[in-house]
Amino acid sequence: MKRVLSFILVFTLSLGLLPFAAFAAVDPQDQAFQNYLEEIGMSEEDFLAYLKDWHDYSLEEFETLEELKDYLGAVVSEENLQELLVDYDITEEEFNQLLDKNGATLDEFVFYDDLYFSVSDWLYTEELTPITDEKMQTLLEDYQFASVEELEAFLNSYDDSIENYEYMEDLDFAVAQHYFMESKDDLINTLDSFGLSLAEANNLANHMIVIMENPDVDPEQLFTALEGYGVRLMKFPEFNSASDLSAEDIAEFIDIWDGMLASLDLKVEYYLVKDGVESPVSFASLMQMNSTNDANLLTKILSSNGELLADMVITKEMFDSEFMQVTGENLEDTTQAAAEVKNAADELKKADVKSPAKTVKGGKLPNTASDYLQNTMAGFAMILLGIFVFRKGKAKRV
Repeated sequence: MKRVLSFILVFTLSLGLLPFAAFAAVDPQDQAFQNYLEEIGMSEEDFLAYLKDWHDYSLEEFETLEELKDYLGAVVSEENLQELLVDYDITEEEFNQLLDKNGATLDEFVFYDDLYFSVSDWLYTEELTPITDEKMQTLLEDYQFASVEELEAFLNSYDDSIENYEYMEDLDFAVAQHYFMESKDDLINTLDSFGLSLAEANNLANHMIVIMENPDVDPEQLFTALEGYGVRLMKFPEFNSASDLSAEDIAEFIDIWDGMLASLDLKVEYYLVKDGVESPVSFASLMQMNSTNDANLLTKILSSNGELLADMVITKEMFDSEFMQVTGENLEDTTQAAAEVKNAADELKKADVKSPAKTVKGGKLPNTASDYLQNTMAGFAMILLGIFVFRKGKAKRV
C-alpha cells in the first residue's frame, strides 16, 4: 500500500524520536535534576506534565540531564522575548493580541522554543494550503495510498484523522511522522545491533542537518545520489564471502563507499579489535585480508575535519549477501521516502518564511577482501537510512 520507511539515525531525527530501550534514563531523584527544576522554577509534577503535554516525552526517553536540557533549550526570559519580537517584526502589543486570539497566555510557556514555534504557527497559518481534492490526490500518490479511505484507516491506527487537519502541509507532515513511528522498533533494533548510542545518532543527525542547510548543497541531488548507491548495492551478486566477488565487484564496492563518504563530507578509520586491543588498519590492508583471526572491526565515523561522530562494531556473523541486498533495497526506498518527509517539512518552512558521476570500474584489485569490508559498507548504509529524518515536529517548522 505504501513505501515502507526503514530508518535508523538519527536520525531521529532528529531523531529526537528515538527512545532507545537500552540506555540509562534521567533519574528524577537525582540531585542534579532537582537542582534543574529549582533553576527553572517548576515542581517535578509540573515539569513531567509539561514534558508530556508539549513534547509527548517522558524522562525515560533521555539518557542524561544534559541531553534533556539541550533538547528543551532556554527558558522564556525578557531578553529572548525581545529577540522573538524582533525576529517576527511585531510589537509587544501585537504579541499580546496574538496570544489572546489563540487562547494562550505567556505563563503557559516555560521554554523559549515552545513559544517561538507556537508564534510561528499562529502568524503564518493563513499562508498554508487548504486541503482540496486535487491536493489530496497528490498526497495519496506520493505515499502510495490507494484511496482516501486507506489514508484515513492509516491515520486512525494512530488515533488520528484527516478531519484533524485543515491544511495540506500539516496533513503531509503528519503522515510522514506516522510513517517514521511505524518503523521505529526496527530502527532501534538496527542501531542497537551496531552499538550506536543515542548521542552518536544525534551526532550523525546534526552533521547531516549542517549539510542540508549548506546553501551549496542541493538536497534533491543528494537524495538522488544516495538512492543511486542503494540501486548499485542491490546489483551485487550472491556470495558467501568476499573471495567470491570479482575484481570488478570489489572496484564497484570501493567506488560506492568512496562516493558515499564524499557526498556526506565524512571520513572513516578502521581498527581490528581482539581481546580489548585496538589495532589500526588501513582500507587497503583490509582489502587484502583473507582473515582477521576472529577480530571484530571497529569503524569510526568522523567529519572531514576530524570530529568523531560515531563508531560501530561489525562482527563476522553480521553479514552475508542477503543482508547486502536488503540494505540496498532499504537505502533506495528510504531515500525516496526521506525526500518526501523533507518536502513536507519544506512546505511548512516556505509557509513560515514566505545522478552520481560515472566511475571507472573493473580495475585490477586483490580478490581476497574480507567480509568486514562489505560489513562496513552495509552497516554504514544502514546508518544513512535514518539520518535524513528531521527533528521532532517543532524543529521541522524552523
